[in-house]
Amino acid sequence: MNFRKVAKVSLQVLFGHPLRTFLSCLAVSIGVSAVVMMVGSGKAAQEETMKKIKNMGTDLITIEAGRFRSIGGRARQVSRFTTLSIRDVRDLKLRISNIKIVAGTYDRRATAVFETTTIILGVEANAFSIWRLSAKRGKLYEEIDERKISRVCVLGPTVHKNLFENTDPLGKTIKINNVPFKVIGVASERGQDISGNDQDDVIYIPLQSAMKRVFFSTYLDSILVQLKDFSLKEETKEEIRSILRKNHKLREGKDDDFTIRDQEELLKAELQTAQAFTYLVGVVAGMSMLTGGIGIFSVMMISLRERKREVGLRRALGAKHKDILIQFLLEATILSTIGGIFGVILGIFGTYLICHFSKWEIIIPYTTAIWAYFLAFATGIIFGIYPARKASKLTPVEAMRAMV
Repeated sequence: MNFRKVAKVSLQVLFGHPLRTFLSCLAVSIGVSAVVMMVGSGKAAQEETMKKIKNMGTDLITIEAGRFRSIGGRARQVSRFTTLSIRDVRDLKLRISNIKIVAGTYDRRATAVFETTTIILGVEANAFSIWRLSAKRGKLYEEIDERKISRVCVLGPTVHKNLFENTDPLGKTIKINNVPFKVIGVASERGQDISGNDQDDVIYIPLQSAMKRVFFSTYLDSILVQLKDFSLKEETKEEIRSILRKNHKLREGKDDDFTIRDQEELLKAELQTAQAFTYLVGVVAGMSMLTGGIGIFSVMMISLRERKREVGLRRALGAKHKDILIQFLLEATILSTIGGIFGVILGIFGTYLICHFSKWEIIIPYTTAIWAYFLAFATGIIFGIYPARKASKLTPVEAMRAMV
């Protein structure tokens, strides 16, 4: 059997119906490109999330006011309490030897200058060390500003851009809930958090100033704890839990009114999300390939119906069953191969665009692209077998009937 001649005939048949061929290839290419894009963008998003978690500090423990539960791989607050206090911060610092730095925080949205609403983050000066923040312009406030309840503030880069554009903000006064604060610096970038929120759209002010001058609050939203030895985190978390329960007068058997989380827990949550995403990719891949396969199956069955005379005549002239089988199977494989190639190209290009516009590290999943291509190739064979077998079993008698 001359395979070159068979391939030539198959191509002539396929390109003799360009619209039908195009739609079949499109169905396969959409499936392949969807798989490549989902895997590529998923890996890029996961890498970006891991980078953000590591940048927050692997030796960090966060104590949140309230209870949290993992919902969909994300920590969601299910209850809120107003029991965390400055006293808790001081007790943790004095009584736990493994704590390197501890800082209380209080954050709320508030109006600042020109009716611009942004997050006002009241935080102790040593939190800048925990977050590894420095001053891009001017300086950061210090502990003495905390003790004096000074009306000074440090702008996040996004707030600086929104309020002052290209002008120098140092020394200028902004009003936060009608309370004047002097700008003493612009902080370095923190980027987005794991939920995609802009952590630079914020104004930092001393914790005491936030609680006593702006929001008139007596409680904290959270406490940041940086450890000396992170290998002792479990022991340290138990010490923290013991001190806070005693301070909050919680009886034995009563649930904590706070949540203690560390970076490893965030990493585990992200890995769970990534695993769920992997399963989703598998489902999408299966559905996409099924759609492409059905498209190929339909085209081949229509082709068989239209070419009954041709197949019957070839059988009458001595063509064997396997000759017809191979030709139809080759046509189905060509459809899936062309669709697979274009799908891989579209998938890689789409992944590049998603990563570029999302400002993520560009990760092209070449291995996934190769597997997706071979999956498309296999789809052509699997869904082309039945039409090919049916065509190969067509008899000259049936062809004569079709000619009537």
